[in-house]
Amino acid sequence: AKVWGATALEDMNPDAKIVEVNLAAANYDWDFEGHTVKMFAYNGQLPGPLLQANVGDKIIVHFTNNLEEPTTIHWHGMRIDNEMDGNPRVQDPVQPGETFTYTFDAVEAGSFWYHPHVNSHEQVDRGLQGSIVIHESQPPAYDTERFLIFDDILIDPATGILPGFLKSHGEEMHGRFGNRLLSNGLSRDKLAATAQKGEGERWRIVNTANARTMTFKLDGATFRVIGSDGGLLPQPYTTNYLQVAIGQRYDIEVSYDKAGTVKLLNLIPTATNDGKVKLVEYSALKVEVADSTNEPREVQLPVVAELPAREIDQTVDVELSGQTDAQGHIAWTINGKVNAEEFLFTFKKGSTIKMRLKNLAGPEHPFHLHGQFFTIVDQKTMETSQPGLKDTVLVPGMSTVEIIAFMDNPGRWMAHCHILEHAALGMMSELVVEE
Repeated sequence: AKVWGATALEDMNPDAKIVEVNLAAANYDWDFEGHTVKMFAYNGQLPGPLLQANVGDKIIVHFTNNLEEPTTIHWHGMRIDNEMDGNPRVQDPVQPGETFTYTFDAVEAGSFWYHPHVNSHEQVDRGLQGSIVIHESQPPAYDTERFLIFDDILIDPATGILPGFLKSHGEEMHGRFGNRLLSNGLSRDKLAATAQKGEGERWRIVNTANARTMTFKLDGATFRVIGSDGGLLPQPYTTNYLQVAIGQRYDIEVSYDKAGTVKLLNLIPTATNDGKVKLVEYSALKVEVADSTNEPREVQLPVVAELPAREIDQTVDVELSGQTDAQGHIAWTINGKVNAEEFLFTFKKGSTIKMRLKNLAGPEHPFHLHGQFFTIVDQKTMETSQPGLKDTVLVPGMSTVEIIAFMDNPGRWMAHCHILEHAALGMMSELVVEE
């Protein structure tokens, strides 16, 4: 299946059940808005190339680090062996000039992404990020599949220079917000496509920003949500606005019921001169829909089993907070610890855990759990009315969000805030799932 929006990695293995690819990270001179910007890139592409496989395939990635600093790759959202998860406490980081082969199985179909887990607040922002599609065994027959990576970058528009990382109090407090929005690596209003009336498409959306939660709406076509972090949903649903926390993915079905211009709009809260906040709409993708005699058709989705009910074995509290030192620098904490060396929790494989995620501070925290999926307890808010299996949930400031986590994948797993500056400043921990 061809996925629009990303160049796919070449599969070098003739075996139909094995996907074997080469991936390299290196310095990259990025041509952006008339400047040459010093970035990093996978295989000389920004964002990186698409890794795609079919569910059940074995994936082999021969990775070479041509950067001048160590790195790893984390396969965000994929439930794989923890030796291959890119956790620098488990895997020795790949040193400059060295190689490492990642080998893992594509257990679930869905939309995922990959990025480093060393110095990630800088490496991801400089361009080390790419898309992953694991196709269903019988994928729904859409006219087009599009992979959409939404990001932002902080750049001096006059010089093309990126300001220093973690050099400001605002960046320590809220993370690094960009002043340029990016759609598949292009500045806003640049990403464009064509379609025909009557066609139906599958858009796979991921937010890879360092710190910005994004909210989208679609003008000129209808859409419904058919998939989330953990793949296709048992019951698709409709919504006017799609809130995408950092690291979250959504699959949406877009139906072109009329000709004209369709715009996916990114709604950015912006301060006004009188101190209020208004939402400013920026085009994240523009589709010119040509007229045709075709009417929208219904695409058959595969039957997805409802999640089985599971008894909750244990309830635990995860407190997200922060502290300031004498110099005014912020350290972010999970259960009072900065970059905790000891494990946050130890659970038995197969256990079902209710986690109360308590944000004791003002800034929001997108909480990401490696290696496992969870469901969000619906509190009738935009952050919690998100059905299906998730690996990332947004915990707004001064609030509590509850998740039900399925500890089915043994190993030691990172649990952290996906505002990458918060993780770098201590909001990073691990838990263990024992066989």
